[in-house]
Amino acid sequence: MDRTGDQGAALTEGIPNNLFEGDPQDIERGLDEWVAGLERNAARYQDLADKVEDVRLSATSPNGVVTVTVDADGSLVDARFTDRIHQTLPDELSRQLLQAVAAAKELIPARVREVADDTLVEGGGPAARDSADRIVGYYKQKFPETVEPGREPERPARRPRGGDVDEFDDSSIFE
Repeated sequence: MDRTGDQGAALTEGIPNNLFEGDPQDIERGLDEWVAGLERNAARYQDLADKVEDVRLSATSPNGVVTVTVDADGSLVDARFTDRIHQTLPDELSRQLLQAVAAAKELIPARVREVADDTLVEGGGPAARDSADRIVGYYKQKFPETVEPGREPERPARRPRGGDVDEFDDSSIFE
C-alpha cells in the first residue's frame, strides 16, 4: 500500500507511465522535465512560505481604543492606542485588546487562502489546489472563528443511537 497518499501523487505527477521504456535520450529528457517540474514546485512552495511569513493583519477593538496587528502565526506585532485610553479602565482595556487580537486572528485563514490561491493554485493543477486546501485547513483549525456574544455556537449533529452500548444491556452508558 502506498503510504505517501496525495503527497506521493504530487511527486509522481508528470512522470510518463513508460518512463524507462524506449530511447535512452527520451528517458533522460523525461527525467529532466520531471526534475524541472519538481524544482518549479519547490520554488512555488518557498514563495508561498515567504509570502505567508509577510502576512500582517490588523483589527480595531469594538470601542476603538486599540488597533492591533498580528502575523500569520497569530503573534501580536503591533498595538496602537488612541487617546481614549485615558478614559478606559484597565479591565476594559484588557478586554478590548483581547477582542481586537481575536478579531485580527480570525482574518488569518482567509488571507492565507488568498496568498495560497495566488501562489500555488493559479496554473498549478489539482494537486496544487489540494495542497492549498490542506494549508488553509491548518490555519482554520489553528484560528477558528469565535462566536459572537449572544449567538449560540453551532452544535454538531447528534450521533445515531446504538453506538455507545453498555455490555449488560442495550441502553447507552450516557443515559
